[in-house]
Amino acid sequence: MTRTISRHTMNEGMKEETTHLEATMATPNSTTPMTYLDAAYVVLRDAGQPLHYREITQRALERGLIAPAGLTPDATMGSRLYTDTKQSGSRFVRAGRGVFGLAEWEPTGLEAAIAQQEKKVRQELRARLLQMPPERFEALVAELLLQMGFEENSIQVTQRSNDGGIDVVGIFRAAGITHLHTAVQVKRWKQPVGARLVRELRGSLEAHQHGMILTTSFFTPAARSEAVAAGKKAITLIDGETLLDLLIKYRVGIVDRQVFILDLDEEWWHEWNSADTGRAENAPAERESSKAPEAPRSGRVRSKTQRARNTRITGMRLLGREYRLRTWREALLTVCQVLAEQHSDFAQRAVTLKGRKRQYVAPTPSGMIGPKRIPNTSLWVETNLSAQSTQKMIANLLELFGYSAQDVAFFSET
Repeated sequence: MTRTISRHTMNEGMKEETTHLEATMATPNSTTPMTYLDAAYVVLRDAGQPLHYREITQRALERGLIAPAGLTPDATMGSRLYTDTKQSGSRFVRAGRGVFGLAEWEPTGLEAAIAQQEKKVRQELRARLLQMPPERFEALVAELLLQMGFEENSIQVTQRSNDGGIDVVGIFRAAGITHLHTAVQVKRWKQPVGARLVRELRGSLEAHQHGMILTTSFFTPAARSEAVAAGKKAITLIDGETLLDLLIKYRVGIVDRQVFILDLDEEWWHEWNSADTGRAENAPAERESSKAPEAPRSGRVRSKTQRARNTRITGMRLLGREYRLRTWREALLTVCQVLAEQHSDFAQRAVTLKGRKRQYVAPTPSGMIGPKRIPNTSLWVETNLSAQSTQKMIANLLELFGYSAQDVAFFSET
C-alpha cells in the first residue's frame, strides 16, 4: 500500500530557530522591520510554495516586513538567501535558478530518497544533453518532437549549427485537430538565450509557420517579453528545466524502474478488527447457494449512510424485500446476486466499478485480495473491504442500475 508521508516536517533545530519569529509573524504589518531572512521565511510560509527572490522581496516590501537602506533590496535578498542555503541547518533550500523554498517542506524518509533519486537523474540528464554527440542529440530531439505531437514524416532537420544545436521544421498536431507548421530552433547552450534570437527566428518564419525555441539553458527576461510582444507573432519558448520535464514526461532517454515496498494493508486490518467481522470464525463468509438469504426477524434499521464500525449486520432490506445476513460480505454478495438476476446486462455494467488500486467486479479474480464468486454468475467480486467501504460499493452498484439510497437499508446490532 502507498503511505502518505508529510512534506512539512521540521527538525528540532529549525523549530528552535523559528520560535522567536512567532510574535512578529502574528503581526506582519508591525512597524518593526525584520531581517531579510526572517521576512523571507514569513513570505514563503504564507505563500506555501517556492518563490523567486525578486518576488519574495516585492511581497516583503508590500507588507512592510523589511526597511531596506540600499537601492537594490532584491539583490540583497537573493544574496542573503543564497549564502544562507550554504549553511548547515538553513531554513531555506534552493528550488531552481533564483528560486527558494523552505527546508521544512523537504520530504523525509522513503519519499526523500525518491526525491533525491529524481534530482540525481535530472542532473545526469542535463549533463548528458550537453555531452552527447550531435547526431545522437538530433535523434533525441526528433523523438521528443514526435512524442510531443509532431507528425513523424514531417520532421526535417534543415540546418546544424556549430554549437551542436539544430534547426527543425515539422507539422505539430494540436489535439489531433489543428495542424501547425512549426519551425524549431534547438540551442544546446549553457549561456542564456536573449531577445535577439527570438527576433531573428520570427523574422525568418514564413507566413504559415509558428516558431519555437528549445534550449538546454534559459531565457533572459527580455527574450520572454519579446516572445509574447503585442502585435507580433508569438514564439514558444522551452527552457532547460522544461526540456527535462518533457523528456521525463515522454520517457525519452528515461526508463521507469519499479521497486516494491512492503506495507500494512490498513483497509484489511480495519475489516479484521471491526466488530461486524469479529464472528467470522462462527459464521460462513459467503453463501454459494442460489437461494437468497431469508428475512431477519428483528433488529434495528440503519441507513446506508450510517457508520458501521462497532455494529454487526443482521439483515438488509433491498428493493422492497428483506434478507437475513450475518456479515457485510454476505450483504455485498446478495446485492450482486439480486442485481444479476434482474438485469441481463449486469456483467457488462458491473465490471466498470473500480477501486483506487483494484477491480471490484471482474470475470476473473486476478488482482483481487479477497475474491468471491457471485452466485449463479461467472463473475467475481472483491470482498476484502471494510464495512463502510462495502456500503459505499453497494450504493455505487445500485446507482449504476438506476436505484436510489432509499432502495436499501441495513439491520444491525450494536
